[in-house]
Amino acid sequence: MSLKNLKKLTHNSTLRLALSYLSVFIFSSLILVAFIYWSSIEYIYKQLDHHIRYDMENIQNLYQNEGKDKLIDSITERLKQQSYDSVYLLYDIKLQKKLAGNLSSIPKTLDNGWHMVALDKISTSSHHKTHSARILITPLSTQLILINGLDMQSAHQQEHIIINNMLLGIVIIFILGLMGGFIVSINTIKKISLINTTMQKVGDGHINLRLPIDGSDDEFDLLAKNFNQMLARIQILMDKMQNISNNIAHDLRIPLTRIRNRLESIQQQIESKSETYNKQNNDNSALSDVEQNIEDTDNLLATFETILNINKFESGVQKLNIQSLSSKKLLSDLIDYNEPMASDKSIEISAEQLEDHIFPGDQNMLFLALANLLNNAIKYTPNKGVISVSSRLTSRACKNQQVETEYLEIVIADNGLGISEQDKSRVFELFYRCEKSRSLPGNGLGLTLVSAVINLHKGMIELDDNQPGLKVSIYLPLL
Repeated sequence: MSLKNLKKLTHNSTLRLALSYLSVFIFSSLILVAFIYWSSIEYIYKQLDHHIRYDMENIQNLYQNEGKDKLIDSITERLKQQSYDSVYLLYDIKLQKKLAGNLSSIPKTLDNGWHMVALDKISTSSHHKTHSARILITPLSTQLILINGLDMQSAHQQEHIIINNMLLGIVIIFILGLMGGFIVSINTIKKISLINTTMQKVGDGHINLRLPIDGSDDEFDLLAKNFNQMLARIQILMDKMQNISNNIAHDLRIPLTRIRNRLESIQQQIESKSETYNKQNNDNSALSDVEQNIEDTDNLLATFETILNINKFESGVQKLNIQSLSSKKLLSDLIDYNEPMASDKSIEISAEQLEDHIFPGDQNMLFLALANLLNNAIKYTPNKGVISVSSRLTSRACKNQQVETEYLEIVIADNGLGISEQDKSRVFELFYRCEKSRSLPGNGLGLTLVSAVINLHKGMIELDDNQPGLKVSIYLPLL
């Protein structure tokens, strides 16, 4: 896994939530395991103490009812019949003598009651040499002391078994928790990734996409329903706006065309009369007005045509005719097409860095977009200015992604008026014009059209300062 993918994975909120859940789950399980462990150990020791106390009560009753000799015989018989876990010592304090049992002496530092003792120095059995015992020291009379208890080796073995089982349980809990957290996070990540992917595509212009609904009625299903309703409402509003603009453009284009035709007819009549009457002054003035009206009408028709094209591009009605294009030929044709306009202002178009690369695209649409850009550069560059056109291959991150993709970069830079920082984010809006360009001809639709075409090609467009002037960079994917 690459460093970028690892960083992206660690920044995933769902994975962090799953790891947090796993940590809480493991911590809670450890507390539960510790409680079970201490409860089990406590139960084992209580059972041992209960056994020792019960045995002591029987021995005391036997001594009180049948005497010392019977007690000695009983202890001897118990050691023969019971397992070697039991320890006994009947000791005569006055005679300083052991009377019965498998312990050799009384630990000198111990008082009456419960104790844990090592058996290495007081046991007469070789089996007990490395063990410890839980014992109860009880005086039977002023002369006799009885010690009875149990070897703790068996209890220690049970304790080790419990510990091993608990450790195994912790490992199983960790594995199951990790698997559960992984399954939960993967399922959640898939759903969130689907939402993100759909939203990204919608942001790229595919407004007709919808999130799938699986009928589970969970939070993701509710989110998908609300998101789809929002998209449907947005699509309805966008369709209404596009229909309004399309209807306006269509409805006004027809009468404007008729007006233009009539003006052309009037122009021809005036020109005919002017020739007959040697071009009198009043006819020349009328002819000039008609020519100006025809020019204004042509501008209005061009504006409506541009609006229709933008609506087609943004709505997806206009489909791309993808072909393998040569970047050098496309840009060379573009420069040749705009050369006469540049010559009128003595503007030099520099094209020294045109690398030739094959890339997919719609030739007519790209030529239209690039022609708008170069036309703007010529319009806003002063006389005897310089415009540079270049192309090269470059790698950069895609929209909303960390993965780098190879692009064809086309740059058109001029030394004209430029665009202020506050205007750069708005120049792609319909009919938006910068303050310093309002005195020049234009309708504020050129960059909107360019943006629509580049978005259709899944490319990107950036505006930068050329100091002075504007530098427009277009990135078109090679795949």
